[in-house]
Amino acid sequence: AREAKRMKQPTSTLLALAIGAVQIHHDVVSAEYTIRGNPNVRDDPPPPCDDYLNNLLASLANEDPGEVNRIRRILAMENRPCYKHYFDVFADHFLHRVKSVKKHVNLHIPKAGGMSLCSIARHSEYGSDIPADTNCWEREHFYPMWCIYYLGTRPKWESCEALDENTPGFVMNENYLDYPLCMQQRLYSALVREPVERAISHELHLDALKDTDHHDLPQRLFESRLAMGRMNYMTWALTADLFADNLDKASLVPGRMHAEVAMDTLSRFDFIMELSEDEECDAAVLHFMGLGDDVVEPRMNADFGKFEAKWHPPQPRSVYEEWNNLDREVFAYAKRLIEVDCEFFKRLRKANSKPRYHHMPKNLAGI
Repeated sequence: AREAKRMKQPTSTLLALAIGAVQIHHDVVSAEYTIRGNPNVRDDPPPPCDDYLNNLLASLANEDPGEVNRIRRILAMENRPCYKHYFDVFADHFLHRVKSVKKHVNLHIPKAGGMSLCSIARHSEYGSDIPADTNCWEREHFYPMWCIYYLGTRPKWESCEALDENTPGFVMNENYLDYPLCMQQRLYSALVREPVERAISHELHLDALKDTDHHDLPQRLFESRLAMGRMNYMTWALTADLFADNLDKASLVPGRMHAEVAMDTLSRFDFIMELSEDEECDAAVLHFMGLGDDVVEPRMNADFGKFEAKWHPPQPRSVYEEWNNLDREVFAYAKRLIEVDCEFFKRLRKANSKPRYHHMPKNLAGI
C-alpha cells in the first residue's frame, strides 16, 4: 500500500511492462527519444542492458519521469556500457521534460542553501511567479515545522492538480515531502548538505530564534521540533508522509526502511545539488532548472546561529554523527547521484546551449 501511495501508478504501467516483455522493439524508443538524429538505440543493446530495457521502455511509455531519472542514475553508477548505449534516450527525454514542464517544487532541507536558491530564483525567469514572502514558501502547506503549532493542522493536497493550480511556478517546501510526487506537473529538486554540519547549524539557528518573534511555539513543542532538526531530519522530511498519520508525523523516528525509501526518492528527483562544491556543476544544474542568467551573489541566512558559536556546538561532534547515522548514509548516496548528474548536465549543456552565467554565486550554503 505504501509503494502504491508513493508511486500512484495507473494500471497502464503493468500493461506497458507486459508489452515491453514481449515486444522489445527499439523503434518505440528511437522514434521519440533520440536527439541530433542519432539512431543509436536501434542497434542491439549490449548484453548487460537486457535487464534494464523492459523497465526503460515501460517508464517512457507510461510517462514516468521519476523512474527514467532513477534508471539513468543507476546505469551511470553501475553499468557504464549500458548507460553510454542509452545516453541519447536519457538526454532527449530530459531535454523534452525541462522544455515542457516549467513549474517547480524544491524540498527545502534547512541550512543547506535554500534561502540562497530562493534569492537566485527571484532573479530568474520565474520572476514574480514565486510566493511573495522572502523565503519562497507556500504558507498553508509548506510552512516550516518549527512554526506550526499542531502538525495535524497542515492540510493535505487533494490532488496533484490542486497543488499545481494553487502554488506559484517556483515554490519551496520546508516541511515533509508530499506523496505521490506530482512529476507530471512539476520539476522536483532538493539541496543537500553534510548532515553533521547541517544539524549543528540548524540547532544554532533555532536556538537563536527561540527568544525572538519568529516563532510562537510553547517551549515543550519547540524542544520537540529542535530534536527533529538534530536527528536524521533529511530522512524524516523525505519519508514522513508515507509512514505516519498527520498527527504522528512529528514523532516519527526514522529507521532503516525510511533511509532506503529516502534514497529511492532522491534518485527520482530531477535535480539534487550541494551548493558551493563544484561551480561548473552548479552552473549546469541551475541552467537546466531555468534559474536565470547573471546570477547575483547572495548570502541569505548566513548570520543565523551566530557565526562564532558554530565552532562550539552544544554537543560533541561524535554525538551528532550518531544522531544522524541515517542522514549520513542518505547524503553519501546523494553525493553519488550528484556526481553522475554533474557529468550528465555538463555534457548536455555543452552540447545544447551556450554559457548563460557570467558570475556564479559562491559559498551559498547557510552557516
